[in-house]
Amino acid sequence: MNDAERHDGEREVTDKDRRRSTSSAEERAEPTAELVQVQGSGLSGPFIRRPVMTVLLTLSVIVAGLATYGKLAVNDLPAVDYPVIQVTCSYPGADPTTMANNVATPLEKQFLQIPGLDIITSTSTQSNTSLTLQFVLSKSITDAATDVQAAIQRATGRLPIDLPSPPTFTKTNPNDQAVYLLGLLSDTLTDWDLYKYASTVVAQRINILPGVSR
Repeated sequence: MNDAERHDGEREVTDKDRRRSTSSAEERAEPTAELVQVQGSGLSGPFIRRPVMTVLLTLSVIVAGLATYGKLAVNDLPAVDYPVIQVTCSYPGADPTTMANNVATPLEKQFLQIPGLDIITSTSTQSNTSLTLQFVLSKSITDAATDVQAAIQRATGRLPIDLPSPPTFTKTNPNDQAVYLLGLLSDTLTDWDLYKYASTVVAQRINILPGVSR
């Protein structure tokens, strides 16, 4: 091989290296995809910028919820203050039929005229009649008591004239329980006198206290 041929071969190799380097430079010059950090704004901003904190916070809420789930109180009956009024009347010596016809029926006719009355139930036993009046939730218990008192006064003329005392009513709530019971004893008064004193003197003064049902 002479010198001319050797120089031609070197030029060819040099041209190939030059083209290879040019193509590599062009490949490096091509734009590449870049990761852009999400900034976020408002309330979600800190959670987007700190994903580790978000995961830990979510896990802590889940663990706390599982730990306290078993301690949640469950009440079959919701604590709702139903406007309920109970009316009682005593007629010594009267049988249940007489109590139902002569006492419960006249009272029921007057109670049915009260606006907002939802349910009325009556129970007549020997010498006693009990009526439970339940009003709609939108009716105030104070207004209901006023209407019941007026209805009892209207029914007084249709009740037996020999009733020992007029019907009485109390504001009750089916969900409430008695928290204090008061009993009276006497060595000088008879049972009837003691009952009359308790119902006319003691009960009336206690009934005016706020929060007292009966």
